[in-house]
Amino acid sequence: MIPDERRRRLLHLVEERGSVSVADLTEHLGVSHMTVRRDIRLLEESGRLRSVAGGVSLPSRLELDAPHHAKIGMRPDEKDAIARAAVRLVAPADLVYLDAGTTTLAIAHHLAREATQSADRSFAPSVVTNDLAVAGAIAEHSSLRVQLLGGQVDNANLATHGATTAEELRRLNIDLAFVSTSSFDLRGISVPTEEKLVVKRAISESSRRLYLTTDSRKYGKVAAFKAIPFESFDGIITDSDFPESARDHARQLGVEVDCQSAAAP
Repeated sequence: MIPDERRRRLLHLVEERGSVSVADLTEHLGVSHMTVRRDIRLLEESGRLRSVAGGVSLPSRLELDAPHHAKIGMRPDEKDAIARAAVRLVAPADLVYLDAGTTTLAIAHHLAREATQSADRSFAPSVVTNDLAVAGAIAEHSSLRVQLLGGQVDNANLATHGATTAEELRRLNIDLAFVSTSSFDLRGISVPTEEKLVVKRAISESSRRLYLTTDSRKYGKVAAFKAIPFESFDGIITDSDFPESARDHARQLGVEVDCQSAAAP
């Protein structure tokens, strides 16, 4: 069987069953585990499959982001571990961008705590954000300087977005940006609306260092608009459930991978 035909059959099997183990694919296609994994990797790179524990499944389509109140209680331990790792990247005088999201809200709380506990107050980064909850957390729990970007308010996500927000971002020279997402794969992050698209692209254009901070359940989801290519990120900070195949590919693209355990101190 030629490779293209084998990959078509592999995709057909996944489409029929929803998810398939590597062992079942090996048996059905009559090839080695190595061959199946190579095919999976090629299909995953093109966004046609996603790795799951022990096998593969189809990508899922994201129509709209979940609202802030629904996301705030999801996977808090994973978000906390990601936030701790993110704060370790922040230099004392950095201009830091915190994207809209509940993972970046966790980063905001850790930044505020770090600044408050700094013995000589030398840890004093400035924060820029489009997230109302992030701005409130920084302002309420620390003396750090925080700039809230203007623009149209996305009521469901408690954040500004659209052309005005993007234009304000483009006027800044950001040292370190932590980007959130509700959907990403090996091609990059995607967003469901054009208002979010222009903001994500402005972040990418305005930041010296760019890190994707997200838990792994967002992996393999795809929204309507391609926002930032995966290789544009300096690194991804996620949790330990991020698939090994995706980690390997990210590193080959030159993207640092930091997978945090929820139990990390």
